[in-house]
Amino acid sequence: MKGIVLVLLVLLSISAFSLDPYFTEENVNSFIEELQEDGFIVQQGMVYALDLLDLFSNYLIPSCYGNNASNPYCTYFLPPAPAQTVETSAPFTFRLQEDEAIIFIGWTPPELVYFSYVTFLMYRSLPWQSAPERVFASVGDTINMTRIKTGESILEETSGTVFNAPTIIISTPDRNIDALMRAAAAKVGFTQSIINTEPIPSALLKLGIEEDCDEFIFGIRFAFFKNPEDSAYTQDTPVAVDGKILVRPPYSHNHRGWLLRVTPSAPVKLDPFPIPSMIPRDTGDYSELDLKPTMDRLEAAIIEKYSYLKAEVLRTGRFVDLSYIAIQNVTDVLGDSRDSAYFLTDSFLMEDDPEDFAIVFGPVRPLTGKATYSSFTVYTDDLVQDLLPLESKILYGFASVDSERSAESKLGLIGSAERFLPDDPNARYFYVWKVARSNPNDEDYCLVIPEEPASHRMTYNNLKIAFRSYVNPKTGVGPSYEEILMDKVIHFSPAK
Repeated sequence: MKGIVLVLLVLLSISAFSLDPYFTEENVNSFIEELQEDGFIVQQGMVYALDLLDLFSNYLIPSCYGNNASNPYCTYFLPPAPAQTVETSAPFTFRLQEDEAIIFIGWTPPELVYFSYVTFLMYRSLPWQSAPERVFASVGDTINMTRIKTGESILEETSGTVFNAPTIIISTPDRNIDALMRAAAAKVGFTQSIINTEPIPSALLKLGIEEDCDEFIFGIRFAFFKNPEDSAYTQDTPVAVDGKILVRPPYSHNHRGWLLRVTPSAPVKLDPFPIPSMIPRDTGDYSELDLKPTMDRLEAAIIEKYSYLKAEVLRTGRFVDLSYIAIQNVTDVLGDSRDSAYFLTDSFLMEDDPEDFAIVFGPVRPLTGKATYSSFTVYTDDLVQDLLPLESKILYGFASVDSERSAESKLGLIGSAERFLPDDPNARYFYVWKVARSNPNDEDYCLVIPEEPASHRMTYNNLKIAFRSYVNPKTGVGPSYEEILMDKVIHFSPAK
C-alpha cells in the first residue's frame, strides 16, 4: 500500500511539473540537439535518492558516513565519459574531465526548511595505496535555497518562492565550457537568470577519467518538508536488492528533471575556473557567547538533579575538518557542508539500566539567531564486524531531535530547558534532552534508543552524539565556530 501511495504522489508531481512552461521534453531535447550540433556528446543521467542505509545493508558502502538522521539525500547517477574504460568505486560516483559539464535541468523541491546542491570529492587514489582513500569533501559553497537562481514557482501555493521552481545547475571546471553551455541554453529559450554555475576547482583536484584520477559524488540535501506528503520528492525504489545494483545506465529523466553529461567530441580551448571565493562565516556577532553563564548554570542544575549518579562530562569537538584542508591532507570529512557547523562528542557506552543515560543540552540556535535549524543526532560508533580485520565505523545516525518541532509537541528542542532553570529568562534559548535505552517513567524530552538496529549489519553499543546548525540567516552559510557555544553531553551511570 505504501508503494502505491508513493507512486501516486510521484505521478502527481510529474503531472504538475509537466505544466511548467520552462521545461518540457521537447525543449530539453532541443537543447540536447543544439549541444550535439555544437560538437558535444550528450549522455543522460538521473537524479536519484541516496539511501545510505539501503546501500550499507546491501554491502555497497562500508559505512553510513555520519548521515543526518532527520534529512534525506539525493545524488547524481551518471554514465561514464565516452572514452572512459575504468569503472568507478560505487554506482553513484563519477570521474570528470577538465572539459566536461554536468547539467541538471529541473525543479527545486517543494516547500521545506532547507535544500542544497554541491559536488564532493569522494575518493582520491594515492600511489602508495592499493585502494582509493575516501575524502568526501565539498568542492565549494553549496547552491542552497538562499542563493539559488530559479524561475517563478510553477505551483500557486509556493508562488513567489524558490520552491517547485525551474532551475538549471551547470557543474564544470572550465569557464569556456560554461559559456558554451549557457549559449546553447539561450538558443533554445532557456532564461539565463535561472542558470546557476558550480565552479569545480581543478587546481585542487585530479581531473580525468583514468584510474588514478579523483572520483566525485553530487549531493542534494533536504530538511523538513512543510507538507509531509512532499517527502515523496526524495523517495525512489531501492538502488539495490539482495546486493544487486538495479539502477544502471541507460538512465532517463524523472519527476525531478533531466541530468546531462556533456563531453566535447573535439578539443575545446580551455580557461579553468580559479578557486572560488568562499562566503565568510564570520559576522562579528558573538552575542550567543554572552549566554555562557546561563549554560553553566544549566549544567550545574543538571548535575544537581542527578547527583546520586556518577557524572562524566563528554568532550565535544569539531566533527570534521574544513573541506579544503581535507582535500590537501586526503582526510575523510564525511560529506561536510559549509552550510552547517558540526560538533561531535567522544564515544561512550550506555548500559541497559534506567540509571544509565545521557543528558544532551545546548543552545537552540534559531532562537539565538545563529541558524535556520539545529539538531542533535545519536550515532552508533561501533565497528562493522563483517569487514574485520579491516576497520570501518558504522557511523549511522539512527535518531535525532531538532528545532523544528513546536514547544507544545514536547518532541523538539524548544521549551525543554525551562524545567531546570524556571527563574532564568534566558533558559528559553536552550534545550535539555535525555538519551536512554528505556523510558520507564514516560518522561518528556527523552529519546529512546531502538532495541532492534535498523540493519542486520549494525549494533548500537558504542554511541556518539553529533550536533548540526544549518545556515546562519545573516550569511547564507553555516555559523562561525568561534561565534557559537558548543553543545554538551553528560553521561550519567550508577555510582560505584
